[in-house]
Order: sequence, then C-alpha cells, then structure tokens
Amino acid sequence: MAALPDFDVIIAGGGLAGACAALTLSADRRVCLFEAEHPAAGASGAAAGLINPLMGRKANPVDQLHASLDAAHTLINKAGAQEHAQTSGVLRPTVEEKQVEFFQDALEEHPDVAEWLSPEAVAERYPSVQTKGGALYIPRGGAVDVSGFVTHMLNTARQQGATVHTGARVADWNESFDAAQVDVSFKDGSQEQLSARWLVLALGWGFLGYSAFEALDLRGVKGQTVRVRCPDEVDPDQLIPMSGRGYIVPDGDTLVLGSSYENEFDDLEPSDESTQYILNKTSEMLPALDGAEVVDATAGVRVYAGSSNQPFLGPLPDHERCWAFTGLGSKGLLTAPRLARHLPRYLDDPSAIPSSHGTN
Repeated sequence: MAALPDFDVIIAGGGLAGACAALTLSADRRVCLFEAEHPAAGASGAAAGLINPLMGRKANPVDQLHASLDAAHTLINKAGAQEHAQTSGVLRPTVEEKQVEFFQDALEEHPDVAEWLSPEAVAERYPSVQTKGGALYIPRGGAVDVSGFVTHMLNTARQQGATVHTGARVADWNESFDAAQVDVSFKDGSQEQLSARWLVLALGWGFLGYSAFEALDLRGVKGQTVRVRCPDEVDPDQLIPMSGRGYIVPDGDTLVLGSSYENEFDDLEPSDESTQYILNKTSEMLPALDGAEVVDATAGVRVYAGSSNQPFLGPLPDHERCWAFTGLGSKGLLTAPRLARHLPRYLDDPSAIPSSHGTN
C-alpha cells in the first residue's frame, strides 16, 4: 500500500491568496503553508485594501458582486480581524462631471448596493471632500489593513490545525498520479521534501523564475501607496474610505493614499515621482492633501493574468496536482475570499472551475 501524503494541501505563499486558501481549507483538511519571508510580504502588504464593489471611472461592478462582498466580510469575521477592518462604507466622489452619469447608471443597475449623495449631502457629511457633482456611497464597502487581516487568517488556520512556516521557500515541485512532491528550502540552509494531495502556488510576484508559470501570461504592475499626516484642517472622524481618482483610507491620525500603476519598472522601491503623482490625484477628492506631510511610502507588484485581467485558479498547464492561485490584480480583497470559498470544491472537481478563472 502506498504511503499517505504528508498533507492534503501544501500552500506556497503567505499573502492574501495563500492566507484565504489556508483559512478555508484548514477547516477540514490537513494544510501546510510556506512563506519565504513574512506574511503579506509582497503586494498584499503594500495596498490599503479597499472593499469597493463598484470600481473604476464608470463604477463597473466586480464579478459576482454580492458573493464577493459576502465572502470578504465572512472571512474577516471568521479570522477575528474586525479590528483591522473599517466597515463604515466607501465614498466614491465624482472627480469629473461625466462621472455623474456613469455613477447614476451604476446606481440604477445596483440600487441595493449604493446610494446617491448630492453635492450638498456630501458637503454636510464630509465637509473636506470635493466632488464634481455628487458621489456614490456604498454602505457595505470599507477598507482592511491587509497585513493584519492576513496575519489573523493564518493564526486562525493554525488554530484549525494548519502548519504555517515562515522563512521557508518552496523551491521545486513535481507530481505523480496521486500526489505532489514538494522541495522546501529553509532560511537556516536545511531542506525537506514533503508530499501532498495538492500543491497550491499562491506566489504573487514570486512566480518569476518558475518555468511552469510561463504559459499563464502573467504580468506585474508596480504600485505604490503613501502615508501622510492628516492635514490640520481635516477632521479624520468626518472621513471614510474613498475611491475616486486614487483612494484615501483614514488610519488614526494618518491617511493612506494610493495608488500608482507602473507597467515598466527596474526596482521595487517607492519613488518621489510616484508619491507626487498620488498626492496630485488624491487632492482632487481632498484638496487639503496638497502639501500634506509624507510619513512613508510602500511599493509592491500586483500580478495580472491574461488580457482579460481575470484571476487564475486551477491546475498549472500539464499538471493535475500542482495548482496556481494568482492574477488577483487590484481586486484581490474581493476576489481572493470568494475564490477561496470555492477552492475545496474545485480541488475535488476541477471541471467546476469557470473557464474564465482556470484552465477548463
């Protein structure tokens, strides 16, 4: 009789996707997660984590809007990460006159998700905020400190029986008919080979250098966030997370501003140019940000999959036991919890994976 695999699932990567997978799968499976650095070390730790189901200039809905919102809030609660979540809603100020029409069209299509605030209503509720004709208010929106959320998810996964290693890198893998074999390198120089029924590679930008990912058409976009001191003339208690041209997330006596999008980049360091770009565009929503004191800046790389920018969840090409969970782009906080919710079923039945999200 063949030996049982060491685990049901090994997960490589402790960012948002890996943590969502670990928390979900560890409820009833033997799970082991390896993270080469520390939780949320990549793009997950660089973003402010906006829960915004109506995105972009035209307030386009995210895929499976209601399911995505429900999955995000469910995982926040399951992880006990409420202290890291702002659930007072999201404000979408118009930053150009044309957006009034776009936003009101979105509201007509999704009246149960948002409500319209006139310029007068915005001025009364949020005196520091400027609009070009009103704003969308999304009650179930909000923002999450993604690093704190990831840490709580991994701690809860441990409580459910998962094994979590930091400072450990999945260096290589292969598979047989009934298991994946995984080579792990630890920071102390030691190595170990383990087996699992499935390997889930949630590597983010760390996919570089692994030839198995070449067929997925992944690309990276560098993004930066900036933390500034809340201007004296702004009452932070009269702000909520905002998304217009860029985003603004209150955090104590500071504001986290985002974000930049660099398709070509030579390093992962924040730049003064991106800082100024972010300040300029967020000042269109909150004019007091012009000249705000910068506290720090952080950069990371979002990964997008294919020309459609749809996430990828499924077996790697020519594999059955080795899967990828990647390509979340800028929608990770709404996409990763929803896909992780379906991951146990997908592992057991890959034919259930929607064609837009996997290889089937």
